[in-house]
Amino acid sequence: MTNEWNARLLDTQRFTESLGHAKFHHGLHSLTRVQEACAEQQVTAAETVCDWSLSGETRGSGPRQQSWMLLEAALTLPQRCQRCLEPMTVDISVNRWFRFVEDEATALAEDDECEEDLLVTSVELNTIELLEDELLLAMPLIVSHGNCQPPASAALVDDLPHPFAALAGLKLPKT
Repeated sequence: MTNEWNARLLDTQRFTESLGHAKFHHGLHSLTRVQEACAEQQVTAAETVCDWSLSGETRGSGPRQQSWMLLEAALTLPQRCQRCLEPMTVDISVNRWFRFVEDEATALAEDDECEEDLLVTSVELNTIELLEDELLLAMPLIVSHGNCQPPASAALVDDLPHPFAALAGLKLPKT
């Protein structure tokens, strides 16, 4: 899909003031940090794609006018269940608003008091990096089917003697 907006060099002020909207479709190969999180699954770029969009708007008027951008994304990632060790898929979605501020100092000053995420206005915002950040934050820390059993090989470990059990026989008797 062709957009007039460049996802790697987005002019945020122009995007929000013009009520910009852009849709993108990227293979996992262009989201390298997310791909690394799935590296164990040996995923090819053709298998996994991310559909995402940006929408810009301004709120308020005059000196109180603020620029906002909505990032929406959906992606199904292959993962490995940490309980049964079988492959599974995890649906990841992002729906996050960002408010733009003039500079880093303003962002730091306002960050503790506001609920929204703040970004510094830029003529070269790499929204693909922003997308990757948000996808990584949305990924679950522990991936599990929720109703599966550990593999049978894990049960065998419980049947093995304790590695220090033999040391009990080496104890000197108390006198």
